[in-house]
Amino acid sequence: MARFPVVVLGGTFDRLHVGHEALLNTAFHVGQRVGIGLTTTAFLRGRSKPRAELIGSYLARRRALTAWLRRHHSDRAWWIAPLDDGFGRSVEPGVSALVVSSDTLEGARAVNRERRRRGLPPVVVVAVPLVLADDLQPVSSRRVRARIISRRGRRLSHIPIRVRAPREARPAIRAALEDVYPSPQIRWSAPGERPSRSQRERRSPSEIDLEVRPRSPPNGTWSIAIAASRIRLPAIRVRVRSARELETAVQERLRPRPAEPRASRRRIRRSRPNKH
Repeated sequence: MARFPVVVLGGTFDRLHVGHEALLNTAFHVGQRVGIGLTTTAFLRGRSKPRAELIGSYLARRRALTAWLRRHHSDRAWWIAPLDDGFGRSVEPGVSALVVSSDTLEGARAVNRERRRRGLPPVVVVAVPLVLADDLQPVSSRRVRARIISRRGRRLSHIPIRVRAPREARPAIRAALEDVYPSPQIRWSAPGERPSRSQRERRSPSEIDLEVRPRSPPNGTWSIAIAASRIRLPAIRVRVRSARELETAVQERLRPRPAEPRASRRRIRRSRPNKH
């Protein structure tokens, strides 16, 4: 339900993907009117972005964004404005909340510092968790441009997966991985075995680590821990008693689910709009 009269967000929105959609849908969920700052080509020239030469023009990105908004939020009030600095309309009077991804919170803090400098009340910051692709790395325009993943977060090439598991659990794990990923590259090792320093240095940034430890071998119970390299993910643990349960558990844990956006309650109280 919309809580704020005016919500703004900004970005390049190149190769409009599921991460962008999460930001936009959150903005429409919490705001009555939504303003979107779209970075201009001139602004992007002063910023270093991987494969910047492949970023669409301002007009092309605006057309794609407009088409998506008309398709998904045709009954809502919204506008798109050129964004040629770090703030755009987020530092103007009348803005109630700012929607950002969880990795750009520092930019949101800069917005509120600038608003205070201008004598304006701070806005509520709504942080949207990063959407993970099926290799458990964040979906990003950079990776879409590089053709590593699709706009929906599907991996376009083989995924390297290191699995530490007892031999009796490996058939079920292989079946689960082949169901979730296209042609996974699986490397097996024993439970508890850690890669050497040279192996860690050669490891792909998108490699997935999966460990299955026999919790109680006599009754066939396994404990699973899943973590992705170079990204902070809480260890996921589950206990299963059969090969079929193990296969299902691995499938479920390796299909990322979007987390709920968060807003600062302290700032909500401070920036509650005047009823008069």
